Amino acid sequence: MTMNNEVTAADIARIAGVGRAAVSNWRRRHRDFPAPIGGPPNSPTFALADVEAWLNANGRAAGVDSSASRRGIRRPAESADAGLAGLMAALLPPLSRGTVVDPACGDGSVLAAAAGRLGSRPRYVGQDIDPAQVDLAEAALSEVGASRIEIVVESPDADRLATFRHEADVIISVAPLSDRPVEASTWEYGQPNRTDQPLGWVQVCLSYLKPGGTAVLAVPFAVAVRASGRRIRAELLRAGVLTHVIGLPEKLSTAPAAPWQIWVLTRPVGRPAYELRMVDLLDCDPADLPQDDRAWAAVFADPARTRDVPSIELLDEDVFLVPAAHIAAEARDVAPEYAALRSRYAASVRRLLDSAPALKAGHAQPLGVLVTVGDLARSGTLTFVDRDAARPGDVLIPTGARGFEARVFDGTGEHDVRAVSVMRCDPESLDPHFLACFLRAETNRRQAAGTMGGTFRLDVRRARVPRMPLSEQRRYGEAFRRLIEFVGAADEVAAAAAAATRTAIYGLTSGTLAPEEK
Repeated sequence: MTMNNEVTAADIARIAGVGRAAVSNWRRRHRDFPAPIGGPPNSPTFALADVEAWLNANGRAAGVDSSASRRGIRRPAESADAGLAGLMAALLPPLSRGTVVDPACGDGSVLAAAAGRLGSRPRYVGQDIDPAQVDLAEAALSEVGASRIEIVVESPDADRLATFRHEADVIISVAPLSDRPVEASTWEYGQPNRTDQPLGWVQVCLSYLKPGGTAVLAVPFAVAVRASGRRIRAELLRAGVLTHVIGLPEKLSTAPAAPWQIWVLTRPVGRPAYELRMVDLLDCDPADLPQDDRAWAAVFADPARTRDVPSIELLDEDVFLVPAAHIAAEARDVAPEYAALRSRYAASVRRLLDSAPALKAGHAQPLGVLVTVGDLARSGTLTFVDRDAARPGDVLIPTGARGFEARVFDGTGEHDVRAVSVMRCDPESLDPHFLACFLRAETNRRQAAGTMGGTFRLDVRRARVPRMPLSEQRRYGEAFRRLIEFVGAADEVAAAAAAATRTAIYGLTSGTLAPEEK
């Protein structure tokens, strides 16, 4: 910042958590924005107190709830997941002129993705009920080079159709997750139930569309299967306006309504095809999803991903629009894989049988005088080292351990080096496996959890271990080491059994495996 009481436009952008273009838009659009108090015309400065007051009054300060939050609107995935916006934009048809509309533009990320694909020549129109989001949307479009921009603030109580009269060549939008019913003058395909507001949003978007235009919309998966929406889904199919349903992987989105689908709709010119292209991307890694024309063409040509389904096949009593239910992937031969997994399981069971140490009955007597870890550190028997300097043989207590779940670092496993404490033993006086074993003693576990107010606190210096000759330490340490190997072998058995079971079930249900005859 320039001075303690003056800020530049860049400073204001950092304070509000927005781009500099948004600040320029605020100055241009809001007459009550603070006037400059100094600086050159191309880089004026403003009074910090005035700026903070204006940001707070208008709900634009970082950390202040926006008007959308106050109205109960949850901003959906397009704000958090650029991958969804890119997927949608890649489905848009070429457009050298005309109008691209997002009637719930939010922060503008979806419109900006469309501008990145279609270029600067089309006119980009956005609408939102939140003035702060509108400013961000205008800035986002400016940053990608869109020059013909119109962003509209809509009253939360207004009829969308009455306040937004644009005939669109292209609609691209993510259905808003709002508790407020979508309003329209007429419901062309049926009035939606209160729980099916995205189906109302689909109809609003269609009402903006020119004949022959295209709408690419992201909708929650629930609207494709919920019983209350089946009549509207059926009418969309009968009218021939719904052309694509694309199932997306659940991990693509962090929105509460995940997973999502992409619907592509049109207002047909002439007789519709009455065919719905079903595309199943549910099991795709988000990094492998199509982001351009060539990638989408490959998906549409893949029979394991895409099937064109006659609408009549979908017009049953449920009208489920679930691509995975209509695409049968080619069965793969898993017989060799299952044989290998069975062998892996058998080998892991043999290792498990060999790894458990034999232990004899003890005398249930104290093992010796107890000494705290703090005392061992003061005597130089062990040393606390930085966790980034951990090396094989060090004793670790991992982050998040509920008690002293100590282990000896073997030099592998990234999780091992993320530790609360790292202790290095003097090899001539303290065995690390012995130390790790007794740190896990019940008495140490209980004292680690018993703190004031019931709050967990890990203070390894208070833990106690018995004094023993080094030769005895090594005997206990070896038993502990074998027990840890036993746990690892048991985990390997469980993993091998689960993998073999998954493969066997797939083989039995796909016909590539069959039960043996008796």
